[in-house]
Amino acid sequence: MVAKGARLGLTGLIAGGLALGIVSGCIPPESEQSRPLERAVWIGRVAWRASQEEEQALRAIGPQRIFFTVGDLDLEGDRVRWHVGPAFPHSLPQSEGILVIGSTMRFVENFNRVPEASLAESVATLLREAVDRAKKAGLSCSGVHLDIPVRGAMERYGRVLERLRARMPRPMTLSATIPVAWASERALAGLVRKLDFYLLRLVSEESPADLASLRPSVDARQMGSWIRRFEPLGVPFSIEAREEGRCFLLDSAGRVIAPLRDVAPLRLMRHLGFRLVESYPLGLAEVRMRVPTDFAGEYVVVLMTRATSRLGDRVLRPGDRIACRLPTARALRRQLEAFEAQTSLLRRGYVLWYSGAADDGLSLPLAQMARLVRGGVLEPKLRVKGEIAGALLRVRVENVGLQESALLSRAVEVRVRVEGADVLRIDPGDFLGFMREPFSGREGASITFYADGIGRGETLRASLRIAPRGSRIRVLASYRVRDPDDFIMLSGPEVEVLAISRGLPTPSARRERS
Repeated sequence: MVAKGARLGLTGLIAGGLALGIVSGCIPPESEQSRPLERAVWIGRVAWRASQEEEQALRAIGPQRIFFTVGDLDLEGDRVRWHVGPAFPHSLPQSEGILVIGSTMRFVENFNRVPEASLAESVATLLREAVDRAKKAGLSCSGVHLDIPVRGAMERYGRVLERLRARMPRPMTLSATIPVAWASERALAGLVRKLDFYLLRLVSEESPADLASLRPSVDARQMGSWIRRFEPLGVPFSIEAREEGRCFLLDSAGRVIAPLRDVAPLRLMRHLGFRLVESYPLGLAEVRMRVPTDFAGEYVVVLMTRATSRLGDRVLRPGDRIACRLPTARALRRQLEAFEAQTSLLRRGYVLWYSGAADDGLSLPLAQMARLVRGGVLEPKLRVKGEIAGALLRVRVENVGLQESALLSRAVEVRVRVEGADVLRIDPGDFLGFMREPFSGREGASITFYADGIGRGETLRASLRIAPRGSRIRVLASYRVRDPDDFIMLSGPEVEVLAISRGLPTPSARRERS
């Protein structure tokens, strides 16, 4: 087995993260001068309910602040209302809570139309409502964070923030998301000075024009440049450490027709019969990585439909293609390492963005983030089991590692060797196919099943119809699986997965074998 560590040299961050801020109700923020470099988590799902694994991961990360999304603002005529929410997580560890308020596209598009005073008063009323309801739900809260992309109205946004600040109860903090793409905006300095701190978003959400222009979501090499551009604003900031995949519908020439939401490539392959056309790692210097040191930590998969299927409100026909940019833990690791290497009196720390869904297939699970922060092995690891029912040998292959495999052609290979029985028929089941090796009386029958990938916690099944040749049947298995972080093949040694003693073959089994 090839072991690959995921340890980060984040000694200062780990030391700071061990002390959790225990709060009751709303508490005043620490002074910026005394605050160590901090670690926080952003939960993107409204009304998030943590699984046992997520609770353990959150405790392992030890965030000093938890940003949790509570709802989106919307505009109906001149009336500001909740589109979704406010709704709150069912349980959180003790730490400072920051309420995150987002918005609909309609809110952004009509932001300039509603009078400023009326807009600010309405938003302030809804924010106070959210804070009061959070406290009644037993959640600690020390601030409100706005995640509203109003680049085309930044001067107005700044004035609205100023009015909000005047209407918010002290000592609540007010913060907002600021994409790095706003760096050239003249109104940016005035806007951020209305905030206690801001969150620097490194990820670009713009859609590429075509497959050839699909680039890494974050170029960590630019971290120092970004910080130097924002530091003169004079306001404390954290970075949003975020890795999230995106998928796009392509036309026949490879041009992007539209972005697709809530699309998980592995589920498309498993349940809708999509076929993997190609897969390649993204480079920082070159779109298609050729030198391993150029790997950006993300890779592209292109899928093709084999039958008519529906994705949301779109109907896809046979031959339609989808391209997805998928993240790996290495990409997030690069962001954290690049940020730690910078020096700035104004940097607060980083916020690990988590979608709130461990199985969405497009973002990193919280358990992987915890392993990145705390250190340890982060890789796919397969466990093979076998059972015999009558004349059927059932094989189960489960990924028990903390990481999914890469989505590549034949990324998963499982070799099953059967001693003491003839293999009469093979059903590949969840696998794409199999190869049968030439029969050897000494080694027994050997079959290699293969698949283009396996998810974290996923199980693939296959079955073999067998006829015993003696009183003892023995099944052994080994595997090879491709790691998405560096695309090397990890190998599992051959181990015995089943041994059973039984009587001589029945007459029907002997007839079937002959």
